[in-house]
Amino acid sequence: MVSLHIEPTSRCTLACPRCERTTFLEKFGKNKFSIDDLDIDELKNFLDIPLNEVALSGNVGDPIYHREFIKFVKMLVSKCQRIVIVTNGSYKTQKWWKSLNNVLRPSDEIAFSIDGIPENFTEYRINADWDSILTGIKECVAGPATTSWKYIPFSFNENNINQARQLSESLGIDKFLLMGSDRWLVNDPLRPTTHIGSRDTVQQLYKKEGIDNFDLEPLCKNNDQHYISANGYYAPCCFSKHYEFYYKSIWWKNKDTHNIKTTKLSEQIRHFDKFYSTIHTSRPDYCVFNCGKC
Repeated sequence: MVSLHIEPTSRCTLACPRCERTTFLEKFGKNKFSIDDLDIDELKNFLDIPLNEVALSGNVGDPIYHREFIKFVKMLVSKCQRIVIVTNGSYKTQKWWKSLNNVLRPSDEIAFSIDGIPENFTEYRINADWDSILTGIKECVAGPATTSWKYIPFSFNENNINQARQLSESLGIDKFLLMGSDRWLVNDPLRPTTHIGSRDTVQQLYKKEGIDNFDLEPLCKNNDQHYISANGYYAPCCFSKHYEFYYKSIWWKNKDTHNIKTTKLSEQIRHFDKFYSTIHTSRPDYCVFNCGKC
């Protein structure tokens, strides 16, 4: 069964230093950045086959800032077995969280991205607000969905993991998820000494030395990485939609073919199957960078 990764919006209140949104804005400026909310009716019409899981996250946006997010989730409840919402959780009211709880199910999950403890997590999650996050956590813990605390270790917080885990337990959060990152720059001051992501070796070799003769272990092979961006285009995964790769790829050059306004998900999966059948010989740069293995 098919699973999707959907970016409901390109809106976000944060300025995380290694986020694609931040690096894009630093490089190209606000005038080049598109503010989009995925159209609910267009997405509903696009989803023409049964879905297992839908992850609501994104490359540049935090899903909860979609202008009609509750309505967005309500539509998806009728389309899939499980929804996973990944958010920092800042700046929403108690009333808003209660409204979200009213449409979620026990099969769903809300993951709060909080990298550190209240005293230091804003060193990465710049502009985040602990008080409003806490409001969201308390409401979600009392709601039907599973809750999780998603924690990325950095140099500034790698010694606070146990404190954060204990805090998550005291708040009644169901799961504490330690998520090693591999977004590090060469000689990155934010890089921790342990808990590094599994793709780091390949990506550092690619960045430092331009090595790209890796074997491929595509994460998309099980039909669970299909990506829909906030501006309404399909791509095989969120990695292929990263701006450093996307505007050179077939997904951009043939973007009208992948517009959810005029196509169906079943049609996009046929495009994906054709793409995947040659992935080991065509070796797109985004596949090598993100799914290469030494």
